Amino acid sequence: MAARGAGAGAPATKIFEPLRLSRFRVLWLATLVSNLGWLVQTVGAGWLMTALDGTADMIALVQAAMQAPILCFSILAGVAADLFDRRRVLLAAQLVMFAVSLVLAAATAVGAIGPWSLLVLTFLLGSGIALQGPAFQALVRELVPTTALGAAVVLNGVSFNFARAVGPALGGAIVAWAGAQAAFLFNALSYLPLVFALARWRRARAGDDLPPERIRGAVLGGIRYAAETPAIRAVLLRAAFFAFAAAAALPLLPLVARDRLAGGPAEYGILVGLFGFGAMAGAFVVHPLRERHGAEPVSRALALLFAGGLLALAFGPNWPPVALGLVVSGASWIGSFASFNIAVQTSSAFWVQARTFALYQTVMFGAMAFGSWVWGVLTETTSLPVALSIAAALLALQPLVGRRWPLPAASGGDLGPARGLPDPSPTLSFDPEEGPVLVQVEYRVDPTRARAFVAAMDELGHIRKRNGALRWRLFQDTDDPEHWVETFVVADWVEHLRLARRTTEADREVERKAAAFDRKGAPIVRRLVARRRDARFALDAAERERQETG
Repeated sequence: MAARGAGAGAPATKIFEPLRLSRFRVLWLATLVSNLGWLVQTVGAGWLMTALDGTADMIALVQAAMQAPILCFSILAGVAADLFDRRRVLLAAQLVMFAVSLVLAAATAVGAIGPWSLLVLTFLLGSGIALQGPAFQALVRELVPTTALGAAVVLNGVSFNFARAVGPALGGAIVAWAGAQAAFLFNALSYLPLVFALARWRRARAGDDLPPERIRGAVLGGIRYAAETPAIRAVLLRAAFFAFAAAAALPLLPLVARDRLAGGPAEYGILVGLFGFGAMAGAFVVHPLRERHGAEPVSRALALLFAGGLLALAFGPNWPPVALGLVVSGASWIGSFASFNIAVQTSSAFWVQARTFALYQTVMFGAMAFGSWVWGVLTETTSLPVALSIAAALLALQPLVGRRWPLPAASGGDLGPARGLPDPSPTLSFDPEEGPVLVQVEYRVDPTRARAFVAAMDELGHIRKRNGALRWRLFQDTDDPEHWVETFVVADWVEHLRLARRTTEADREVERKAAAFDRKGAPIVRRLVARRRDARFALDAAERERQETG
């Protein structure tokens, strides 16, 4: 049976409900202004490159310079948002983009900008966007209750699509009136509301007495968490499949305007606006449907509607079917990606949520970038209707993909830190960075319950690995079939403490189910640290005093 969505079986949350929360409302409005400035900036950069170097490849590189940092730096941005204060990370991203936009405006105004310097500065702006994404999404989850998360994600999509519908026209008017430098200055000023809102916010952050994670370990930890969590794996696969096929819509719109409608730039702008209008309007229809019926059924229906929209673009003889296809495609776009976004966030523990969202963002943008290239090449080698029809056929397969990898239910358990779980307290005194540490958990299990026990332990094994274990195995004693030993290895004692603190309430419930198979309900836990001749032995006070007096 397909997993039901965030609101299935629960009272639906109205789409504007999160705006009742003052902190979210302030950040949402400030982000709306920032999104508008970003879209104005894209028009200014594209037009400026046309004046500096009118070749098609250099103009295309402007868009690539904006998107490439998201693919390159999203995971590192997720690490930064998980390891440091997310408010500060988001504020740093805004200040970087504000400074780069000012430099871009000033250099353009004095005529000191060239094609390659424009690309470099655009790349730096894109880097700020990459740094902002995971931190902002993680903060949204903090600002709204879980029941309102779906509405908050959809509202963020409405904000961006409103900017996509209005920003290009506004950007064109600004460039025509005062030049590209005015568009860059407008973008710089658009960051200030969000800068002020973040600067005034004093976000409480829990302290941690453990040394900070190393960057490499934090990156691998995020990848390991996603790999060991079936729900996140399913979302990443679904998002990649959908994004690859759906990427045929926007990049091929100029050809739809030219070849299907015999139009030019004005008609192309109208088509983009229709797609954005569909996304905004669709949010008010799709959100209550997803809340009422669940994410998976609605996601399958949206994929089929998107397929129909692409077929309308491919074969529509005039404006009405093409316009209807774009409105439907826009609504399907925002509804589908909102469902994927919500599923990733509600399947991630709080300690790793920015990293898992960064992985989702990387997969999504990577699939769209690859899809845009594939559909462009296919159109060039065959025809526009053929390319759009193949993309529609792939989208029509989404229901079958959903049967194999359904979207997870948002109510899969409490992913907050486990309450009342003390740190392990060893009797031996040793350097906390010694290791590796081997943990053995011994169970006495009735042989008639062995199959169910192994199934429960398999789920627990995935939890151990995603929380930090390097290796995990379950062994049965050949001479005593009731005797089972679970073993897992972590890098050192610090990592063992991190593993314990990463345990969520949902994880504890799985541990309790596994422990219930033990005849006494209390498995024996042993922790062993690897010792070497060159180990830095940490002596307790009594032993140190005996050595000094001796």
